[in-house]
Amino acid sequence: MKTPLQIAVAFAIITAVGWVSLSFSATTKMINAFQETTFPSTSSISNVTINSPFQAFNETNPHEDSWCPESQCNNSPMCTPCNRRYLFIVASGRSGSTTLLKMLNYLPNVRISGENTNVLYYASRIVSYLRDPVPLLNQDFDRVEGAYMHNAIAPQSMACALQQIIYTINPPPKKIQLEVNGTIGGSSPPMSIQEYDKDTILGVKTIRLHKVDKWSVEKVSSFLQENFPCSRVIVNIRSDIESQMNSINATFQEGHKPPDLSAKKIRQGNEFLTKLSADLGPQRARLIDMVDWTKDVNILNDVVSWLGFQNCTFHAVVHENTGSSGFGRDHTTDSNLGNQCRYIR
Repeated sequence: MKTPLQIAVAFAIITAVGWVSLSFSATTKMINAFQETTFPSTSSISNVTINSPFQAFNETNPHEDSWCPESQCNNSPMCTPCNRRYLFIVASGRSGSTTLLKMLNYLPNVRISGENTNVLYYASRIVSYLRDPVPLLNQDFDRVEGAYMHNAIAPQSMACALQQIIYTINPPPKKIQLEVNGTIGGSSPPMSIQEYDKDTILGVKTIRLHKVDKWSVEKVSSFLQENFPCSRVIVNIRSDIESQMNSINATFQEGHKPPDLSAKKIRQGNEFLTKLSADLGPQRARLIDMVDWTKDVNILNDVVSWLGFQNCTFHAVVHENTGSSGFGRDHTTDSNLGNQCRYIR
């Protein structure tokens, strides 16, 4: 096993001499000498301290004292999966999820986007295809020949690619995008999108996470913890299934009702979501019930405190998706959280 220093020196020599000057056989021998080099194990980097030299592979969690203290962060030159914080709203249909979406977006530096046709599930399929039947993501050595030749893929490095999907469908407002590009006056000095969003907590809302038969609670939980390790999940159900069905029937005309929104499916969905919250654990997930928080806004204020915000108080519940159409908007409820509202952790 070659040490990282030996590898670096060897390839520095190759660069200095020039690949062109090496014969084919010499080049092949050089590559083969290092093709069995694997990524450092967790144990080999566990004793790294703040005074240690920079380690290309490490487990540093920039939010270990706040948003995601229990997260596994396998950092590499390809990806630092815990850099970005995420907040997901997972719910069933007609359970007040759009109200939660609007209210949580009032929090400072929080940007959660709406429905997305279950993008998290389809993102998980990318990972699955790279693990089965050929375990490419588990290959931690350079395969230098053959139909499946690939260099080593660092653990958890797919997380950044999947996180970019979420960022792509939940970008800053168009005005901001134009400003950072300098087409509307711009900032002084110019600011990149990355700098603008460096402290933003991103997320999405979904009412479809539990609707895929082959995606079990354990698989959903594992996917989120691996690819969105620094995330928190608000799991929302509506325990009054009769009222939920009445809302569905009043909103959707016959022939346009979602086929999976039956009382039985809703009950199964509630069980799935409740188990998901338990599997993620109290540090990552918070289970709430629309039946309760629509009567007592302080339940949502407790959620806000759990997230780590201070002096942020909702005084009333916003009522989205109401009225005879089932999609009415609330533009009258006071949404002011106070001038002292901030994230403190």
